[in-house]
Amino acid sequence: MQELDASQLTVETCFKCTNVKTALKYNEVPTRAALTAMITRTVKFIDANKTLSTPEEIEMTVNELLHTYPCFTLSDWRLACYMMAKEAFGPYYERLKLAQFVECFAKYEQLKAPVVNTIRENERQQYERETAEALRYITPEFGTEFNPIAARVQKADWMKGEDRLTYTEREEMRERDKNRNK
Repeated sequence: MQELDASQLTVETCFKCTNVKTALKYNEVPTRAALTAMITRTVKFIDANKTLSTPEEIEMTVNELLHTYPCFTLSDWRLACYMMAKEAFGPYYERLKLAQFVECFAKYEQLKAPVVNTIRENERQQYERETAEALRYITPEFGTEFNPIAARVQKADWMKGEDRLTYTEREEMRERDKNRNK
């Protein structure tokens, strides 16, 4: 677990980091220790009268947050705890227990949702561009089963109006018809 300055983290950078469930799967002990340390640091920094005080309460908080927010990354946890210390999610009124952590993580998830949707939309658009580009090189336009030129005109309308086919398009359609009939 590399220590980064939490004030420099953004939701976009957090999105690219290691998921908590993946980290637990491969390095459970260090990951749990890091998550527990994040919660403990937050509790000590906020200094509320009614707060998590025993290791069992902290462990229960970590387990509940892991169960409730499995899609968070390690950096998401760091940023959420940092934002809690800054009171970005509101004041705590001398109480910092499990319920307040769950509420603050829920607010962080709401803050994160539009950013993640934008990232996913950009990924989808990039995938569509790459797929279209790859198909352009893999299959020629007339080599597919669906022929866009034939779909736009009827055979009797080949020489009429703005849907008129060019000489090359007519030749290609004749070739296709010959190849189909063989």
